[in-house]
Amino acid sequence: MDEKQAWNAIVSQLTGNNNEFPSVPKINKTPVWFSASTDGNNIYIDKATEHVPSSKLSAQRKLNYSTFKKVYPLYLRREKGESVSQEVTSITVNQVYYFSLIKHLANDTNPVLK
Repeated sequence: MDEKQAWNAIVSQLTGNNNEFPSVPKINKTPVWFSASTDGNNIYIDKATEHVPSSKLSAQRKLNYSTFKKVYPLYLRREKGESVSQEVTSITVNQVYYFSLIKHLANDTNPVLK
């Protein structure tokens, strides 16, 4: 799956929904939950209301395809065990949300995508 297909899979599954997802830390750390929704173009991230611990966002975050297409290849490298922390942090401070959405909604093993 390329980055455009992955982005479209995420947006399509968020359309009309406001779902909550846990972060996907690679270290021994408790995941934090956040909510995600879309207007069909951007993805909006907020605090979780149904799960704890919730992320401690002070304002809504907006994720866009322009940043996603840079983050997606780093996610793939991260999944292979490569350390991409410094590289992805130079692109966005929202990597935890991008990584979680990719893992939960754009993973080739996701039954919705098969």
